[in-house]
Amino acid sequence: MMKWFKNVVRLLLLISLSLSLSPLTTAQAATAIQVQNDTKSTYNALPGSDSGSTPVAESDTVTSSDSATGDGTTASSNVSVTVLSGILTLEAVPNFNFGSLMANSTGKLKSNTTDTTGFTNGTTAGIDGNDDGLLEVIDSRNMTSDMPGFTLTASMGPLKTIDTDTSADLDAILYLSAIPLLNGDQQNVSNNSTDLSTQATTIDSTKQDAPATVMNLEKGSYNAGIVSAKFNTPDSAKLHVGGTNNGTEQSSKKRNAVITWTLSAKPSVTQ
Repeated sequence: MMKWFKNVVRLLLLISLSLSLSPLTTAQAATAIQVQNDTKSTYNALPGSDSGSTPVAESDTVTSSDSATGDGTTASSNVSVTVLSGILTLEAVPNFNFGSLMANSTGKLKSNTTDTTGFTNGTTAGIDGNDDGLLEVIDSRNMTSDMPGFTLTASMGPLKTIDTDTSADLDAILYLSAIPLLNGDQQNVSNNSTDLSTQATTIDSTKQDAPATVMNLEKGSYNAGIVSAKFNTPDSAKLHVGGTNNGTEQSSKKRNAVITWTLSAKPSVTQ
């Protein structure tokens, strides 16, 4: 009986010793780092793990060298304008090119691009003409419908060659057709039911002291702002070249004539 009791005590001691050597906690499943498609790493536990456990590692901010290149890029440019008020200005005058003509003949306009190579600027070549055929005036003297009015005249010199031999000059006559007068919106400048246009006119190089009238706008007949016409079609202008042609001498001479345009204001107040 005593021997059986000692065996039971020994067994209980072994069981107690075994329990004291067992782990006091259970191991948790490892956590993992999951990088999502944003600029910072987020940490999520693997399935079956304790979602409240502390991450086992941290990650630096995720960056990419291939990020959108040009997002947020800026550039600058300019808008330039001269604002007019209270003045009348001649903004543009046209060039005329009639191609090749015989002496004592007439031809229609070919283009508005001229070649004055070899001619002298301001003397035998004009310096202000444009290659668009544009004739333009801006009247900013009044912003009401009662505009003061103005005239635009033109005179032309003879057709000259590159050399300075004035005996070789040829007389010429420039015929300009009546062209509608338009504003910046390509509408007629008239402020009533009657459309306005340039005057059909004849500019004779033998009558430089009597300039031809191209525009003549009466007081109160037009609106303020741009007043323009374009001489850029074959029927908008013709040129008659003087001289004689006997057909016995072979020659081809480039010639140029200078047109002088004069803008004159009509008085804004009459008494």
